[in-house]
Amino acid sequence: MIKYAGLYRELGDVGDQSTSAPSLRNAAREAGEWDEGRVLAYLDAGHEIFTAMGAERDVIAGDVWITGAGSLITDGTWVWTIELAYYVGRHHVELLPEFLDHVRAQNYVSPEVPHDRALAIFEEHFGANARAAAAADADTEQDVFVWHRPAFTYASAQNLIDRLADSGLSVAHPLTDNVFGFRDTAQGARQPLVGGTGTLLSALAEGGYRTVEFQCWMGYDVSFSVTVRRPDDATQELAFRIADDPGPDREEALAALRRTLDPDPENSGPARSRGSRHG
Repeated sequence: MIKYAGLYRELGDVGDQSTSAPSLRNAAREAGEWDEGRVLAYLDAGHEIFTAMGAERDVIAGDVWITGAGSLITDGTWVWTIELAYYVGRHHVELLPEFLDHVRAQNYVSPEVPHDRALAIFEEHFGANARAAAAADADTEQDVFVWHRPAFTYASAQNLIDRLADSGLSVAHPLTDNVFGFRDTAQGARQPLVGGTGTLLSALAEGGYRTVEFQCWMGYDVSFSVTVRRPDDATQELAFRIADDPGPDREEALAALRRTLDPDPENSGPARSRGSRHG
């Protein structure tokens, strides 16, 4: 049976998150554990079993957006949200003594989590039908703009961002100027995109990232996901997913994407829309 390391009601659906769960605000301290740095390294090194796009504000200070908030991490025994490390590092929130004993017994080294164990934890957390629901969801047709183009340079990546902006779309949230997303290295390490459009430009143009995912915004509260893959050194594939948006906003997003991508003089052909499996 899995255990939950961050039982705070502000951290989303982790364990019994009833209103009786303690608050992060009350758990904040002036100083952390004597080995807080090594505990933080352990939290950061866990295996991600669920990825959430977007970000949430620091609920204590309110001055920082935490990218990927709600994503779930495990070491095969315990589960925590990705933002728990942030709150431990900045606000020294208290962790369960049993979890701290476990981390120290592991000599602060997070173990490898086999694929079968990760799936079992996913099902235990989300329910016995979680994988079946995901498979059924994957069979749902979605409108996705898929665009194959020459590999980005800094200039051409900036050109894409400018063209999106001209069509009413922004790669950074209009209120914060922050980019929300992730990048995967060639070695398979998953890193959050932290910062503004310059961070995204670097991720798109540098050859070391095989996948880049980010949110594209239309106004303050309507967004859709963009996935950029690098099938080879000379080519990049962009997939714009818009099916989750409500009707009128979805049609407006479709029109904006058509203005942006069809046609593009740098592209070998126009973007095309198709149904896509997801999940």
